[in-house]
Amino acid sequence: MAPAIVVVIPAFNERARLGATLGSIAAYGRLHGTALRIVLADDGSTDRTADMAVAAARDLDLDLTVLRLDHAGKAWAVRRGMLHAAASTEADYLLMLDADNEISIEHLEDVPWMDDPSAIYIGRRVGTVGGRTGTRPSRLRRLMSAGMRTLSRILLGLPYRDTQCGFKLFPRRHVRDLFGQQRTRGWVFDAEILVIAARSHLPVVEVPVVWNPCGVSRVRATAALTSLGWVLAIAARRATDRYRPVEGAGQ
Repeated sequence: MAPAIVVVIPAFNERARLGATLGSIAAYGRLHGTALRIVLADDGSTDRTADMAVAAARDLDLDLTVLRLDHAGKAWAVRRGMLHAAASTEADYLLMLDADNEISIEHLEDVPWMDDPSAIYIGRRVGTVGGRTGTRPSRLRRLMSAGMRTLSRILLGLPYRDTQCGFKLFPRRHVRDLFGQQRTRGWVFDAEILVIAARSHLPVVEVPVVWNPCGVSRVRATAALTSLGWVLAIAARRATDRYRPVEGAGQ
């Protein structure tokens, strides 16, 4: 039996794309006979993303909570959304899902649920899975992904092929300790969470997903330089044992 899930969506000026994501979540819920609760962490949008989401949720009969935050970046929006959901729900897992619908919630069907309730599940973008076909990333994205994969392995000790995929499931009971220790405000915050999970010996399962971009990417070449700084900061905290083990890990 699949665990109970709350969806956490960070969003910044996603009025044009968020509607499709909410529609997909509603359709998934109807298909599987479940009502998924959604926490939208609106990162100070200026295009009325939150207002659109509230109206769409009403039309789709979705259980939506909106956090209207000051603009501080995706990393902090995810952190705030995760901590709020962990404190306000009784769900087993919290799903981090991007607002742009580039990775469908339908991939929940592909998650190989383990008996261990402490397991973390992270998306790994591939060409095809379950009859779905993805889009080949641009050369820039491929180079950045390869660089991040190398840095993560060498500096952070992470063996995963795709630390930055926007589809991740975290056990709610460990979210406070995982995201409460997050210090990274850049694109590589996912890697920091995985470093903390590794410190606690939490199992991490990679889930193949396909990626289909919807609109113009916000990732720029300069992100590689800023991300390097954040990775080095995570590596320094890891080397000096600044991350504490997650309470209750392995139980």
